[in-house]
Amino acid sequence: MTNLLTPLAVWIGRQDATRENSHLVVRADRWLDRVSGGRVPLLRIAGLPTLTLHVPGRHSGLRRSTPLLCASWGNGLVIVGSNWGGQATPAWVHNLRAAADGEVAVSVYGASMDVDVRELDGEDRESAWSAAVRVWPNYEIYARRTTRDLPVFHLTPRL
Repeated sequence: MTNLLTPLAVWIGRQDATRENSHLVVRADRWLDRVSGGRVPLLRIAGLPTLTLHVPGRHSGLRRSTPLLCASWGNGLVIVGSNWGGQATPAWVHNLRAAADGEVAVSVYGASMDVDVRELDGEDRESAWSAAVRVWPNYEIYARRTTRDLPVFHLTPRL
């Protein structure tokens, strides 16, 4: 069954006004994630696959939780550090790059699991990028908005 809100979410996500006010979207998404125990992130209401990334802050060491779009790829999930196409790399990307093995987890539908993380490049990045764009076509728009390369990460269940 198709979610009728998905095209609306994609349309809203490509607007410059959304990028300029992204802090409001993120705040609403974090609030909804918190009050639902991670079971109902904002974009999931629109029928989009999401997860909440849990990673220690690189300076504070405190656990930071960030709801993100994701896509299935390979034997796991991919996430993209797009920041709506802004010039600044999202803080969660810096935290993820600084995290030690065993420090990263994700929650999906409220269930948490530890994951291994690999930042992708080359052919793997291109393949994972295609999977992400199928879920969220706006990534192509975001890539054109910025001069930086949007990082792509592969998350796999930690065994």
